[in-house]
Amino acid sequence: MRLQVFPLTIDGQKRIGIRPLGFDRAFPGMMKQITGSRWTPDERCWHIPYNSDAYAKLRILFGEGQIEVLENRPVLRKDKSSVVPPPSTSLRYGEAINHLEQQLRVQRYSWNTVKTYKNFFAQLLAFYPERAPKELEKKEILHFLLTQSERRNWSASTQNQAVNAIKFYYEKVLGQPRAFYELRPRKEKKLPGVFSEQEVQRLIGAVRNLKHRTILMLIYSGGLRIGESIRLRKADVSFDRKTIFIKAGKGKKDRYTVLSDKMIDQLSTYLESYKPAYWLFEGQDGGQYSASSIQKVFRKAVKEAGVNPYATVHTLRHSFATHLLERGIDLRYIQELLGHSSSETTQIYTHITSRARNKLVSPLDFLDIGEESSDKT
Repeated sequence: MRLQVFPLTIDGQKRIGIRPLGFDRAFPGMMKQITGSRWTPDERCWHIPYNSDAYAKLRILFGEGQIEVLENRPVLRKDKSSVVPPPSTSLRYGEAINHLEQQLRVQRYSWNTVKTYKNFFAQLLAFYPERAPKELEKKEILHFLLTQSERRNWSASTQNQAVNAIKFYYEKVLGQPRAFYELRPRKEKKLPGVFSEQEVQRLIGAVRNLKHRTILMLIYSGGLRIGESIRLRKADVSFDRKTIFIKAGKGKKDRYTVLSDKMIDQLSTYLESYKPAYWLFEGQDGGQYSASSIQKVFRKAVKEAGVNPYATVHTLRHSFATHLLERGIDLRYIQELLGHSSSETTQIYTHITSRARNKLVSPLDFLDIGEESSDKT
């Protein structure tokens, strides 16, 4: 994320002010890595000591290319009018969306969820431009969901997200009683796609770049989500304990996953060659490596390896779980490695293991039916 950096004076002392351009739930935690960092509500910004060590740490965390240096502190605009005009329709809607975002951030929802919920809620407001959101009745909300679902050809998961966004506003922001929406789609029971072990080998073998190869290997080796891989710090990898620490994964859950012997050798070579300062995988400017870059690397590898073109980076995580299960690892351990709260989520892999399927036989094989009994006329 991009930052504005500017000189600041706090209690008579020179400080370096930092203001993010956008929202990232990881930002406060990253700022706390800098010794002496503080948040000031009056200036609505973070600030760090006015010295080279603090600024160097800032560059390591976010990357030089993400920092915009300003000569003067940016002035926050304030309404100087003593008379508050009645809010326009667009302003009322803006306030409603802001209240939604504030509540989502208070409850520590991920930024992706914040953006998604705001998008669906904005669609609802645009659908009824002359109505205040708290005036809408349930039948009108159902009409919106049905109409938009048909117009935009929503998938079941998209429709479900729209329902969740609207429920969150009315129940968590406005404090209305819980409501049931009949248009919530039936849950799809899809099986995840997986690679065979040979396909994983071909996929990784198709990657020549050391950093790119290491990233894909680590995602498969530990069953990581793509977001977890780019948030890994050097300190999260323990060669002695052969573990990888995943901090605040999906659902804000911390967990440990396995670090294989081959991965130790690969990471040692990578660290010696690239020498990252803080994040395990850094971009060209020194900040976090991006998820889009990993996806591009993966797409290129899929094409060169000739494996399933519909696979995604997440397919490596599914393959990790499936291959462990096929090799006899207890499902409970796999659940812990993946960070699943419920065993039901992990049990889906029992439906796609090739080893289990290979042991199955059709009842036809037990019947004594000879070819000579067939009528060839």
